Amino acid sequence: MKLKKNDISDRVVQRLTNYLSILKEVRKYEEGINSIELSKIMDTTSAQVRKDLSTFGEFGVRGKGYDIEKLIEIIEEILGINKVNDVIIVGHGKMGEMITSNSKVLGKGFKIVGVFDKDKKKIGEKIPDLKMEIKNVEEVEDFIKNSSEAVETAILAVVKDQAQIAAEKLIRSGIKAILNMTTYKLELPKNIVVVDIDISAKLQELNFWRLNINDREE
Repeated sequence: MKLKKNDISDRVVQRLTNYLSILKEVRKYEEGINSIELSKIMDTTSAQVRKDLSTFGEFGVRGKGYDIEKLIEIIEEILGINKVNDVIIVGHGKMGEMITSNSKVLGKGFKIVGVFDKDKKKIGEKIPDLKMEIKNVEEVEDFIKNSSEAVETAILAVVKDQAQIAAEKLIRSGIKAILNMTTYKLELPKNIVVVDIDISAKLQELNFWRLNINDREE
């Protein structure tokens, strides 16, 4: 199913990933689940669950709910993680190194196929866990063009003042989706998908709720 960006909200996709995580836990002791049960775990409404899932098709059986294993397979297919997606990392500082030293954090469906940096001292350095060397960022375009599989996703982990330049270079090289791990707000064409991971902002959000937890509904 191909959807335009305006056809679906970011929140629906976020909830979809949450549904998947929950279902993988529930399948350890149940084979089926209905929208009411799923909504309670998600702290939402059964109507919201049904609406979210119906965006992509009709998967449940009225009166019975969903087969968990089948729904997991469907959601993984919707998210495109039922197959391997090649990813490159640009920037091998502390953030990039944290990822390459434990690539399992990327989860199912993603494989790091290249790591790039502009620091001459890092170029050629071996990454044992990935069995590869850090390449010169100037080689990105040739690397993508010569890859046997499509490489359209990049994790951007450079320093803030290099983020925009690096992102534009990636786009020229054929990258269509960027996980931006810098604090810089990228200005890119609308057809380029960008997801920002701002740890500082999330900590600020977390801290707000920590300080105001007594004001939240039980």
